[in-house]
Amino acid sequence: MQKFSKWILLALILAVPAAGTARQSLSTPGLITSIGQSSDLAIVKALLNTRLKLGLEVNALAKASDIGNFKTIIMVMGASTKGLGSAGINMDQELERTRALLKAAREKGIRILTMHVGGEARRGKSSNDLIEIVVPESDHVVVVASGNKDKLFNSLASRRNIPVVVAASLAAAGESVKSLFGR
Repeated sequence: MQKFSKWILLALILAVPAAGTARQSLSTPGLITSIGQSSDLAIVKALLNTRLKLGLEVNALAKASDIGNFKTIIMVMGASTKGLGSAGINMDQELERTRALLKAAREKGIRILTMHVGGEARRGKSSNDLIEIVVPESDHVVVVASGNKDKLFNSLASRRNIPVVVAASLAAAGESVKSLFGR
């Protein structure tokens, strides 16, 4: 019986992807875009490009036709009616843009990282509608703990075994992203 248990354990270990496998890593060139047009995009841009020097392109309103040669898209979640208005779009148009972007990324084999750094204040019906579309199509999710008190990100990700990092702070979220890029 003991030998049998060792073989089962070995099979389970081999069935779990090791760190550094394709699911675990992201590569450049990468694009950061806003999903919901919140100001959180500026925070993520400063964190990833200025502080961590990842050198990612930023396009708040990236469309499917803009994703060309990117290997990774970072989708910064958070709906803002003020941000949508400033961008000249409404929520229905943002939902449509998001779906088209996800479809094009999947067709081209582009990895998707979902980030939510806006905390509880950046959650609500509009944000949740976007989160429910994006998270199930993601390869990785990084969320600051204060924005995941209801565990929505975990719940959505668990349906497809998508890795979720719940970071205690914005800095910790940045370090998680940095490690996903192997840096």
